[in-house]
Amino acid sequence: MKLITSHETTDFDGLASCVALQKLLPGAVIGLSGGFASNVHQYLALHGDRFRTERCQDLDLAAVDLLAVTDVRKRHRLAHVEPVIERAGRNPRSVRLIVWDHHPASHDDLHADEEHVQPVGAVTTLLVEELRSRGVEIDREEATLFSLGIHEDTGSLAYARSSSRDAMALAWLLGQGAQPGLLQRFLRPSLDALERDLLVRLIEGVEELPMLGVSIGVSALEIPGAPASLANVSTEAFRILPHDALFCVFRLPNGKTHIVGRAEANKVPIGVILEALGGGGHAGAGSASVRDASLRDVVRRLGEQVERSCHRPQVVRDLMSSPVRTVGPNTPLAELASSLREWGHTGAPVVEDGQLVGMISRRDIERAQREGRGDLAVKSCMAHPVLSISPDAPLQEALERMQTHNVGRLPVLDGTRIVGILSREDVLGYLYEESPC
Repeated sequence: MKLITSHETTDFDGLASCVALQKLLPGAVIGLSGGFASNVHQYLALHGDRFRTERCQDLDLAAVDLLAVTDVRKRHRLAHVEPVIERAGRNPRSVRLIVWDHHPASHDDLHADEEHVQPVGAVTTLLVEELRSRGVEIDREEATLFSLGIHEDTGSLAYARSSSRDAMALAWLLGQGAQPGLLQRFLRPSLDALERDLLVRLIEGVEELPMLGVSIGVSALEIPGAPASLANVSTEAFRILPHDALFCVFRLPNGKTHIVGRAEANKVPIGVILEALGGGGHAGAGSASVRDASLRDVVRRLGEQVERSCHRPQVVRDLMSSPVRTVGPNTPLAELASSLREWGHTGAPVVEDGQLVGMISRRDIERAQREGRGDLAVKSCMAHPVLSISPDAPLQEALERMQTHNVGRLPVLDGTRIVGILSREDVLGYLYEESPC
């Protein structure tokens, strides 16, 4: 028997990639753990006859001679097919192992006979590319399911791991009949009364971890049961709360604790943090389950892992330009215009008696020249008072000041002494090239 499977609590990327892989392996059975994310469960309530899945505990796993695993390669997340994996380890010729995945490597990864692992936002993207290259036809229901898989795992292309390949796969799927109107129905299902109550408790109980430059919230609750919607409720809490990252921790009466993590692109490496707690994911989202530990202990371990995985964010001092070329308030505008061209700068701080008294930009000079004031001194058109920043301020704070006040450069002051300057170009370079934390 050829068996296709994915990780426990199957999400849309897991389900979609299983269905896509089944088109590449005709006659294969999709066998899963039986646990689904709540939105996938709702989807299968309507599409279960179209996309048939079996529970692995109902299958004869001893008859499996080919096991294809998708959207996962960590062995501990494949307990429902452990007998097959164990048999493959004892007798490699008895089972052929195939892996399709997009997650970073770990010490717990399967050793497969055939691996298809590339760093894209969703593993469904890899399989859609394969279907397309082989000329395999898909219908509108399949195209819509594959789109759901890519949209969910890339945050509709907003997560850090999203790639141009994910975008191109989505564009192709639209051309194959994917229905955009159905995406929102299943990607963001409405919450019922119990889920709304849980959401309120999450929001009321959130506390911020003491991290410099990035806001990380943790909300830890004791709950009487584990609804399938923990991921959806956690995602909604993250949308509402102002944090760069949020960890929702739910402890059940049976001693099991579920952790759901969400983060903005390039802010916090959620997957790395939760992998250390027995789970996994990617930069923007992930989950983990911890057994037989108190809620306090799980939160402590989570905090330690956050500190270990998130190095200290960069501060203004790391990016500012120093020493700074300054001009005096009585410098003629024509002379400054020539100097700016020579320096390759778009502006300069204005300093008098060692004190910062203004800022002037090339645009200010050009405006003065157009208005016939080009023969005046710098002080006639410099901007003042001047918005400045400390060299030890987080770069995020500098970025927010530039956005709020629409300024292109910030003088960096150590007390009253100017020690550097931070430009919009510096911050944009950081913004586009930064890694998580």
